[in-house]
Amino acid sequence: MDLKQFIKDQARALGFCGAGFAGARLGSEYTRRLQVAIRPPYVRWEPEARTNAASLLPGARSVLALAFPYRERMGLQLPAPGQGYFSPFAQAPDYHSLVGEKIEALISKISQQLPDLRSAYQVDNGPCSERVWALAAGVGWQGKNNFIIVPDAGSFVWLGLLALDIPLEPDQPLASACGDCTRCLEACPTNAYPEANRFLWPRCMAYWTTDKGELSEGQCRMLSRHQIVYGCDYCQLACPHNLVHGEPGTVELAPLFDISAAEFRRQFGDTAFWRGRRVLRRNARIAAGQPPGTFLIG
Repeated sequence: MDLKQFIKDQARALGFCGAGFAGARLGSEYTRRLQVAIRPPYVRWEPEARTNAASLLPGARSVLALAFPYRERMGLQLPAPGQGYFSPFAQAPDYHSLVGEKIEALISKISQQLPDLRSAYQVDNGPCSERVWALAAGVGWQGKNNFIIVPDAGSFVWLGLLALDIPLEPDQPLASACGDCTRCLEACPTNAYPEANRFLWPRCMAYWTTDKGELSEGQCRMLSRHQIVYGCDYCQLACPHNLVHGEPGTVELAPLFDISAAEFRRQFGDTAFWRGRRVLRRNARIAAGQPPGTFLIG
């Protein structure tokens, strides 16, 4: 039995649009990519650990990188008056659980062939960097906006990693198919990408929507202008590799201004909005154009 092909076939049957293998430790080029990427202060960032699968599974021998598509959630229509943009990547069901359950089902399939298999997985919630592993494993190439672009699926994918204690031949990375295109860079309203693969997170509207501090008047004006409550997908929506055919991610703003804890849990408990009710209330008021300067979140 070709174990690698068996695993990939099972992953495809479970809905994954990309699957590739890499060794248990990535080379220095991948560590360097992470070392030059400055991250927000509230994001734990240890490049050495993020390129070593032992930080996920002691004794790991190989890693399976996986991509699961969500482009059917994406649409191009702008929010109507009274609505705000809530990125579909974070909508219900929470992708951490959805993709995690898919990986657990895949582990079950593999374990039928290898009963003594040891494994561990993560979905944007572990010590390893999903993007660099997906790049190394040939799941996709790195776009100029740093997102992994999967052939025939684009960058509207959730990534996950499955570390295994068995050695499997690594797959080869993919060459970039971006060419001279710079649409993703040009689409960013705040110029968060001054050049290819150089990302300035303090300029990114998506990061502003997660900040628990006081937003500036300029930040509030931009979020209000684009009616953004959570996330920002301008650079991805501009990419010609992303075909979208769903509805836009929108929420009604007024009910969020003073949303109760119980209603927040009911409406957003199964989403990936992880910054809490007070941040959501602040963001909704800003998206609605209420005067900035009073949105300090303790």
